[in-house]
Amino acid sequence: MIGVKLPVIPVKGDEKWELLRKIVDKLETREAKKALARNGITPVNKAIKFLKIIILAMFFGLEISYAVSEANRRYELRKFLRIGEEINFKSVYNFMSKFKAEQFINFVFSILNVNSKRRRKKPSLLVLDWTDISLDLNPFRRRDLKNKSYKWGFSTKGFFLGMKMMILIDYKTLTPLFFHVYPANVHESRIYPLILEMLKRKKLIRFGDAIIMDRGFYAYKNYLIGIRYCVIPLIIPREKFRLEKLRGMISYPLTVFCSKNVEKEKKRYRKLVKKLFEGLKKNLKSLRSIIEDVIKLGKEAYSMKRLHCYDFEPAKKRCSLSVLLTGMTFELGFREKRVIQKLSEW
Repeated sequence: MIGVKLPVIPVKGDEKWELLRKIVDKLETREAKKALARNGITPVNKAIKFLKIIILAMFFGLEISYAVSEANRRYELRKFLRIGEEINFKSVYNFMSKFKAEQFINFVFSILNVNSKRRRKKPSLLVLDWTDISLDLNPFRRRDLKNKSYKWGFSTKGFFLGMKMMILIDYKTLTPLFFHVYPANVHESRIYPLILEMLKRKKLIRFGDAIIMDRGFYAYKNYLIGIRYCVIPLIIPREKFRLEKLRGMISYPLTVFCSKNVEKEKKRYRKLVKKLFEGLKKNLKSLRSIIEDVIKLGKEAYSMKRLHCYDFEPAKKRCSLSVLLTGMTFELGFREKRVIQKLSEW
């Protein structure tokens, strides 16, 4: 039986279409246009037009070619998207391939305004987690993965073929602050120091920030590494974890003694250690659960499942747009757990 594709017709008053309308409004703001120009994604007006089509496809889980054909066929859909003329679908693909992934990533975080210091003036509670990026490949076929970007990985759902994505969110606003795509066969505890270095370089973590992480990051040394980056690494401990053992391993890093004011640095370091032990006694599982809903929203509602991307560059571009849609959804006020779960089930 041949599957029938449903027509894409805007429905006035429908919650999903109303959310998409607000996202389209944000794409046409002056800030969005400046962000595109600043990151070299030009001409700006064409870029916005193509992004609308791509986001439409992601929003409803469509192929881009079908989204283009529906927009060309239906005047009311073009009117909804505020697109005047018909679109050549090859132009959309050329647009995606023309620019580097880093340009899209910088554009996304410019839109979400996550680097603005006024957003987080005080130490914040952050959540760091990873998710699988499963590609649309036959897992039963024998493959030589030696020179491939995708690898075999393992998640709570079992083995998958693809990549992984690490994501950091602000617990209070749920705004995505950072994401990183990496090989699926790399364990999160191994990439953890690299992630902290990247966050420090991008000035996304500051002294006193607390970061909640799941058991996949667990290792006694990872608590120490986090403290040395001047953050509070609230890694959910495993069953055999002992506070006293961790306490015995903690010592002042050598950088403290290189400071002009050693006593002041010692005091700052002791403050972090105290907050670490206080934080490890809290119900971290309950606090961390929100990021599972955030990730599910990006994967289920915004087309991150079984991607047709087979290299890091296109995968990063697709992930960046999914992060953009997720961040915009939260900026528009959809932050309650019940609402996020409902959006994921659309």
